[in-house]
Amino acid sequence: MAVKRLMTYLYWLYYQYKLITCSELMVPCEKLVFYTVIVPMFAVIVYTVYIFITMQINLAFRFFLLVFGIHG
Repeated sequence: MAVKRLMTYLYWLYYQYKLITCSELMVPCEKLVFYTVIVPMFAVIVYTVYIFITMQINLAFRFFLLVFGIHG
């Protein structure tokens, strides 16, 4: 029963996404162009955030090692 509720919830989220992006109203060729632009752009944003956050955590870690006098 929990799997059915989860699937219903995921379908509801997907439908909300389609309504927000208005992709529900697009013809298939418009959807292809839309997703060809959106998916790579989202992937680049996620990759950039991943690299930036990792770098900032590393710099903060080094700063606190320096502050506490730990040479690592």
